[in-house]
Amino acid sequence: MKQLRGYEGKKSNGGAQGLYDEAVRKYGNLSEDALVSKLIDLVREQKRNGVFDEVQLLGFVNTITPHLSAQQRQRLESVLGMIGE
Repeated sequence: MKQLRGYEGKKSNGGAQGLYDEAVRKYGNLSEDALVSKLIDLVREQKRNGVFDEVQLLGFVNTITPHLSAQQRQRLESVLGMIGE
């Protein structure tokens, strides 16, 4: 029988947390205005290509919201309103 002591398994980067980690790596050095612009551009492109996934976006939003200040949350809600149009 194999010993399982010390077994850590494979780390999964899936789901909203994986998206958050990837976004921090990819966009962490951008200003808030640049991030908003990039998000709007990405959503427009995804909608145009028919691959926009609102559930995935909302999962990401729910993951990052605890890391935001009240002002940033308000700004994010505004951006989400623009995306929904």
